[in-house]
Amino acid sequence: MPRISAEREEATRQRILKAAREVFVEKGLDRASIDDVVTACGLSVGAIYNYFPNKDELIRQSIDSAVKDESAKLLADTQSAGSASERLDRAIRDWWKYTMEVPGGPAFLAQAWGAASRQPLIRDLMARRFERGVTVTSMLLHECVDRGELPGDLDVDAFARTLNTLLNGMVLEYVVSGGSLRRADAQNRVRLVMEAALGAAKT
Repeated sequence: MPRISAEREEATRQRILKAAREVFVEKGLDRASIDDVVTACGLSVGAIYNYFPNKDELIRQSIDSAVKDESAKLLADTQSAGSASERLDRAIRDWWKYTMEVPGGPAFLAQAWGAASRQPLIRDLMARRFERGVTVTSMLLHECVDRGELPGDLDVDAFARTLNTLLNGMVLEYVVSGGSLRRADAQNRVRLVMEAALGAAKT
């Protein structure tokens, strides 16, 4: 029997991860089952277990994969923007697209944060998601500092953490407000924080 190529194996793995992400967002991490993933991707249970030994590992890899993909797309997209303000606006636009515009995405994140205090796996995943957001934001801010668009003495790590905390808070606001928060609101709030940080750096 011919050996399955590495490319085909990776394609199958990505197919499973994509289906799993969709199932987890739609049904929640607790209610979703391997059988639901089987239905979504059209593969057998055995095929899924060939790639992922259990549901927890499927959860871990599907969420990690999604965060890495979104981060890479965001960074690539902001490279074509001009000033610091334009790059930040584009980053917020992409964050909104990959977070708020995903059907069920905000509610899924709110549920995951709620479960983080009880389930170590979810806590680890959400912590890694937050830290990756901080890393991406720090990279953008460092580039702006290097170009002289932001003060050289700006505490980039603290500012990146502040911005990501603000963004996560807006996800919760989006959920509890029934989706009334708009992307323009998010962009305006980030600008206000940016202006405050720049003003403090000058004093």
